[in-house]
Amino acid sequence: MRNLWQRGKFHLSALVVLVPLPFLPGYFADQPEPSVPELHRQVVAGPFRLELVTEDQPPERGIWGERVKEYAVTFRPGDIDMIRGVFVRVGKPRTVRTLGALAEGGAYRQYADLILPDKLSGSEEIWLTVETWDGTLHQATVPLREILGGSGQ
Repeated sequence: MRNLWQRGKFHLSALVVLVPLPFLPGYFADQPEPSVPELHRQVVAGPFRLELVTEDQPPERGIWGERVKEYAVTFRPGDIDMIRGVFVRVGKPRTVRTLGALAEGGAYRQYADLILPDKLSGSEEIWLTVETWDGTLHQATVPLREILGGSGQ
């Protein structure tokens, strides 16, 4: 009986390896990427020209139930060396400690997840804060309704 089980384990493991083989061609076949329309908005914060980009879809629910929307911030190539960080927030920051979500990513395109309030009045604004290496802050605003995407609620 023990010898039969040892042979059976070998054949069972070979079967586990061979079962996915018929599905591999479909897995590796070229498939078109889904294209989602994007919303673009040019923003000027002090001497910097930025572009705020998001998908034209409604906000998603985060892991704690809050509404989250991802925004991408792109820079001009000449501005990259002067910018230390870009912060994104709904509503005016009260202090330097509450500037918002820090955008992170590559040098030319950075991403920030923005937490949105559950109830929107339509007058909310996205505040972009650009910090330079010498500590100077430059701010700009964009009406949220213009770059929210989806149904907006």
